[in-house]
Amino acid sequence: MFKFNFDVHEISDDPVGASVSDGDVSAPDASHADSHMWQDQSPENRSREISIQDLLSALPQTFSFSPLAVPLASKRNVVIARRDLFDARFQVITSDEAVERGEGRSDLDFLDAPSDLVPGVYEGGLKTWECSLDLVDCLDGIYGTTVAQRLRGKRLLELGCGTAIPSLYLLQRIFAAEPSQDAKVHVHLQDYNDLVLRLVTLPNVILAWYMTPASSAFRTNTSATVHDNTNDLDVEPEPLPPVDPTEPGELPVTPALTAAFLESLREYGVQLKFFSGSWSTFDIKKAGGPYDVVLTSETIYRMDSLPSLVDLMQRATAVPRHGSRDGTFSLADSTSRLSLTDKVSLPHLAGEPYLCLVAAKLVYFGVGGGVKEFIQAVEHPDTTSDGNGMARKPRGVVRTVWERVHGVKRSVMQVVWNTA
Repeated sequence: MFKFNFDVHEISDDPVGASVSDGDVSAPDASHADSHMWQDQSPENRSREISIQDLLSALPQTFSFSPLAVPLASKRNVVIARRDLFDARFQVITSDEAVERGEGRSDLDFLDAPSDLVPGVYEGGLKTWECSLDLVDCLDGIYGTTVAQRLRGKRLLELGCGTAIPSLYLLQRIFAAEPSQDAKVHVHLQDYNDLVLRLVTLPNVILAWYMTPASSAFRTNTSATVHDNTNDLDVEPEPLPPVDPTEPGELPVTPALTAAFLESLREYGVQLKFFSGSWSTFDIKKAGGPYDVVLTSETIYRMDSLPSLVDLMQRATAVPRHGSRDGTFSLADSTSRLSLTDKVSLPHLAGEPYLCLVAAKLVYFGVGGGVKEFIQAVEHPDTTSDGNGMARKPRGVVRTVWERVHGVKRSVMQVVWNTA
C-alpha cells in the first residue's frame, strides 16, 4: 500500500484553516514501482482538454467547503476556501453515473481506497499536499501585491494541479484587482485525472472567484431575488455563504452562479482551460503554445515519471531565443542572475522572461524520487551517451529559490532551460 503521510489534513480543529504537519513518506508496494510507464502509454489516458462547460454541467446542486490557511513569510493573510473531500465523496456516492477508472473499479472505489495513489489510475490529486503551500509562499515573495499586473498578457500552466492551491492564490489576487477584459491571462490547469478536475479543481476555482469582489454583482442580485421571493411559498431560496474564506460553508450552484462566474472570467480577461491525461501526450500546440509561467508541486516523487515531466516542462516553457538587451540569450546570461540565498531576492524573479518553478520535498523515502534525482534529470539527462559517442547536453540548470530546513526539508526550485 502506498500511503503518503504529509498531506494537509482535510479536517482540522483550527478555526481559520488546516495546518501543515510534518511527516514522512512510507514506501509503496512493489506492485506500484513500474506503473508510470504503463500510465503514459495507456490509450484512455491520453491528454485531452475538458471544456469548462462539461465540468460546470457535472457540478452538484451545492458543495461544502472549508478554509485553508497558508503561512507566508510576508505575514500577509492568505486563506483559501477549498471543497471538502467528504463532500466530493458524497457527490460520487449519490451520482447516477458509475464511471470505471480501470481494473473494473469505479470513482468511489478510488475515493475510498486506503492508498494515496493508484498508479496509472489515480495520482493523489484529491488531497492538498504541503509543497503546494510552499509554492504559494514563493509566489507571494515573487509577485507580492502585483500579481494581476505581473500576469497581464501571460500564459500560466500548473502541472499535476490537483486542488490547484498555487493557481487559486493567483486567481484570488487577479479577481481582487480591477477588472480588465484586456488582461488576457491564460490559466491552464492539468491533472492526470478528469475525476480530480471535476470534483475539486473547478469547484475550488469557483470558490476563489466567489470569495473576491468579482462576485459582488452576482451576490447583490441574488440577495435581491431572495428578498423579492420571500412571500412566494413555492420558492425555497438557497442562502449564499458569507464572503469569508476563514469560515466553512456551503455554496449553492445555480445557473445564475455559473453564468456570473463565466461573465467574470470575460470581464477580468481570464481564459481558463482544463486538461487531463498523461504528461507525455500533452500537446503544447493544441493548448495554444508555450507558457510564461509553469508551476508544479509534489510531482517528482517517482523516478519513472521524471523523464516525461521534465520533457513536458521544457516543451511547455516559453524560453526566449532573443531575450537580452543585446539581442542574444544564453543559459549563462540567465543563471548569472540566480545568486539567490534568501527570500529577499525573490522579487527579482518577477522580471525574468519566464518562470518554471518546482516545489518538492528533498527526499521521498521508498519511492526513489526527490530533489537530487530531479536535478540529475535536468542537468545531467544522460551521463552515458546519445548513441553517437556523444554525451547529451544539459537541458538546463536548477536553482533553489525557496527553502525550508526545519523538520521535513522542502524547497522550491527554479529551472532555467538551455536554448543551445
